[in-house]
This record gives sequence, structure tokens and C-alpha cells, in this order.
Amino acid sequence: MKLLVVVAAITSLVLGAPKDPYPAPCGRSDPSGICTTKPTCNKKGGFYVQRDCTFYNVLDIGCCYDIPEKKQ
Repeated sequence: MKLLVVVAAITSLVLGAPKDPYPAPCGRSDPSGICTTKPTCNKKGGFYVQRDCTFYNVLDIGCCYDIPEKKQ
């Protein structure tokens, strides 16, 4: 019974957690990019490097550099 309660609590936390609106900065010596997935980086028009995002420490998130600024 306790296991069921713990699993339900963890599930509700995971599903209820908001997405990170401000991705972590990344870069080798100067934070000049943002941590994101490769498809998202391609949509933004940036240059993707998988190994440069150490903040999240997962393989599917890397650093996106040289994202063009939006023209308004």
C-alpha cells in the first residue's frame, strides 16, 4: 500500500511539473548557447553540439549555438 502511495505521488509530481521556460545556458568557456534537443535547435536555426550541455547530463540534450534573433 505504501508503495502505491509513493508511486502515485511521484507520478503526480512528474506530470504536474512545468516545462523549463528558461533553458540552462551552456558553452565551453563562455555560456553562449542554450541546452535543448537537436530538433528544437534545428527549428530555431542554431548549430547543435551534443556534448556541450553538462547541466542536464543526458544524451538527448545538447547545446544550441548561434540562434538567430527574432525580427519583430
